[in-house]
Amino acid sequence: MGGIGGFFARRYLDVTVDVPEPGKPEEWTAHRRGAFDDLVERADKGDRRELPIDASAVPPLSTESDAFSGVLEDLQRYASPNAPVTTTARRKARPVVLLKAPGDLVVIAGIGEDAMTVARSLAGERGGAEIVAGGAQHVAAGVPRVTDRRTAFSARARGVENGRATIVAYSIEPGDARLAAHAAALAGIRPDQLWLAVDASRKPEDTAAWVNAVCTVVSVQALAVLRTAWTSTPDTVRALGLPEGWSDAVQ
Repeated sequence: MGGIGGFFARRYLDVTVDVPEPGKPEEWTAHRRGAFDDLVERADKGDRRELPIDASAVPPLSTESDAFSGVLEDLQRYASPNAPVTTTARRKARPVVLLKAPGDLVVIAGIGEDAMTVARSLAGERGGAEIVAGGAQHVAAGVPRVTDRRTAFSARARGVENGRATIVAYSIEPGDARLAAHAAALAGIRPDQLWLAVDASRKPEDTAAWVNAVCTVVSVQALAVLRTAWTSTPDTVRALGLPEGWSDAVQ
């Protein structure tokens, strides 16, 4: 009875024992069997009974899950913030599809103008989403900005009304204090998707530092890789451990 998933459960047996009358002792031998012996034997056989197990119904070990890989990556980031994250337990990355339904809010975050470069390419290639600004991104007067949950809600409502998705080009500034503030602001926006625009020609350690700082605060769905033609080792961004959703190498 009770227990969790069969563990820590208890079994109770009701046993009736006939007690001989006083003055009439009976000899108990190995050859003498009674109701109690039969009851114990049946219980032992029940414990030894082998039940068929459907292997397909057994859930995978927790160490095989994507969530477990994410935990390992977080531990690596905390232990060594400036080192690229490499998790051998990570499964093969699933393809990432840019959300483009009316009201969807996708944030592209990157250093300098990288986010705007990617946002313009994605908006042109995949459905003509509206581009707005965020973070330190410089835009012309009148271009909407998304800086927090309230302005994000307004952008979503405008997207539903116009029948388009919204892409936020979010520019991140260098410096530990500014980077931490930007990461917190991205978490406050609560986008439907967050992509990071990374420069393949930058030093891997520098890229890993700001990418990991963002990933420890908010969930990131994909990378957008720029300037692959400017380096002989464009695949170094794969060490970041995030799926690649877009690259200028395949335009």
